[in-house]
Amino acid sequence: MKSVPHPANQNQELPPINAAMQAVLTTAANQLARPTGFTQRQTHLHGSDFVRLLVLSWLKNPQIPLEEMAQFGSHLGIQITAQGIHDRWNKQTAGFLKAIFEVALTQVVVANPVAVPLLARFGAVVVEDSTQIHLLQELLSSFQASGNVKGKAAEAGCKLHLRLDLLRGGLQCSSLLDGLSADPKTPLAALPQVPRTLNIRDRGFFDLKRLKREAQEGHSSLTYYKSGICLFDPQGEPLDLLLWLAQSLQLDLPLHRNVLVGHLRLPMRLLLSPLPEEQARKRRAVLQRTAQKHSKMVDHRQFLLAGYDVILTNAPAELLSLQEALVLLHLRWQIELLIKLWKQDGLLDEWRTNNPWRVLCEIYAKLIGLLIQHWMLVVGWWQEPHRSLRKAAKPVRDHAIMLAYAYAGDFSVEFVLGKIVTTMQVGSKLNPRKKHPNASQCLFDPPPPFVPTSRKGVG
Repeated sequence: MKSVPHPANQNQELPPINAAMQAVLTTAANQLARPTGFTQRQTHLHGSDFVRLLVLSWLKNPQIPLEEMAQFGSHLGIQITAQGIHDRWNKQTAGFLKAIFEVALTQVVVANPVAVPLLARFGAVVVEDSTQIHLLQELLSSFQASGNVKGKAAEAGCKLHLRLDLLRGGLQCSSLLDGLSADPKTPLAALPQVPRTLNIRDRGFFDLKRLKREAQEGHSSLTYYKSGICLFDPQGEPLDLLLWLAQSLQLDLPLHRNVLVGHLRLPMRLLLSPLPEEQARKRRAVLQRTAQKHSKMVDHRQFLLAGYDVILTNAPAELLSLQEALVLLHLRWQIELLIKLWKQDGLLDEWRTNNPWRVLCEIYAKLIGLLIQHWMLVVGWWQEPHRSLRKAAKPVRDHAIMLAYAYAGDFSVEFVLGKIVTTMQVGSKLNPRKKHPNASQCLFDPPPPFVPTSRKGVG
């Protein structure tokens, strides 16, 4: 595997993250404590003390009991009991932590572009996704994940949208939204983008108006075709995808062409790549299970097209081949791995309480800690293309206690951040694989598209 040499001195990267942490854990925490109602009278517990206590202790141990959290507070010079922490779970504290989280969302921490030639063709390569967090029913009035369907009661839940730049590591998150909010309506769509951004999204985010606006701004898109979207040839005549596919297979023609997409007639390239039979069977099995769940027949067109990757992009052919498009589409899994890291290791959607206000406090505090964790990953390890986010995140959690000591004045924050970066760069790489290469391996050596031994038909 090709690796990128790291500079001997990483300290030049530390001031931006230190400034971002200072803005969130100190400045904003103290400024927002009184306006949000967290601090209502003179008290020895400052807003920054409480925010650091929750964020750093949950970063170290997402299941930390309140007694241990109080002990952790002593490392920060905070004298508070488990009961004192418990008494803070209320609407005002939840609002306070929400305000701090929204300040964290405004901080920008990015690395220099990772040295991957395929990614470097673009100004940014952004993958996008969302995740649901199911909540206690007492929070239904604030966050609703489902409506009343077939006599079932509505469920409480919230949604978080994320955009990750694979070139520089920059992460954009939304506030917590109602769980019913649709993916195409993501608030992140309104944020400005780096010039010449390549946006990689799945079918759930398909939005013709957004695609058109981004194309007009000079950005490119790479996505899977969404069933039901009308296609037209360059002359504006309707294109029957299955008929064109069958004719191309019969005449042994390339499975790519220029098309106009949807009612807006967006110029894009249509690329098809056949799948191995085993993978096609799995996709069709999913279609059958989904149809059975909703007491419907499997859509015949979807069933036939399940044997292919059907791709749409407006990136020109000289900039992105089919082989490269397939590699980049598989990189969308990186945002899912980040969400998996936040939920499995950060326990973002787990708590040991029936108090709805503590649940919200815990979610917001954990999110702040996970954002800080990501900033450290960007500063310390983004220059390594074969990085393992999970391996690199462990030193951040392990050093959370040292960060606590640093904020108590025992060390400098820069010293602790330097230790985290140094530790992160040891043993945090992916192991290379021969039979099924990692996505990072494919970036340097894209595998050829699958070619079936026989091209007898679309089935």
